[in-house]
Amino acid sequence: MLICSFKSFAIDGKGNVNLSDQAVYSFIDYIKGKTSKHGKSLFNKPSVFWVTIDGSQSYWWYCKYSSCTPGNSSVEKKACEKSTGLSCARFARGRYVRWDNGINPKGKLAKFNSKMTESEIKSKLTKLGFYNNNLQVSTETDQDNLSLISSKSLVEKLDDLSKLFENGLLTEEEFTKAKKKLLD
Repeated sequence: MLICSFKSFAIDGKGNVNLSDQAVYSFIDYIKGKTSKHGKSLFNKPSVFWVTIDGSQSYWWYCKYSSCTPGNSSVEKKACEKSTGLSCARFARGRYVRWDNGINPKGKLAKFNSKMTESEIKSKLTKLGFYNNNLQVSTETDQDNLSLISSKSLVEKLDDLSKLFENGLLTEEEFTKAKKKLLD
């Protein structure tokens, strides 16, 4: 008799992402555990934080217990995508940023604290390359259009675009359209 156990592991986001102000403020609320129910403040332990691949929107879960087991990452991803209408990837697990942008060192250096001020969180996100990083990728699903706005050279923009495609964050159609737009 053969018994197999399968675990669902989230694929953390990869590549450059510039979080919008809305996503950053959501992340601040997530880190600080700010929610309430019927006017009563609740303590919530950050569980998982997802962002759209363009960094414009977010979706997250809390754990109200001292110990929580990881959720099903494919269910979490689908919930984020259903809510936002855009492709999502995991940004943080607990208070640790997991997104791999080539700058984020992960581990202790990527840990956030609930006692950090808003400016400290913004500063740390900037230092880790996730906020105010001059690269913004935005996907407009109604027009199925991907645009890159950056002060980088054309070669750097194409390289960033290729990395997003290679990491599975863009479909072939989105990649082709964005590449054509850059070259026009």
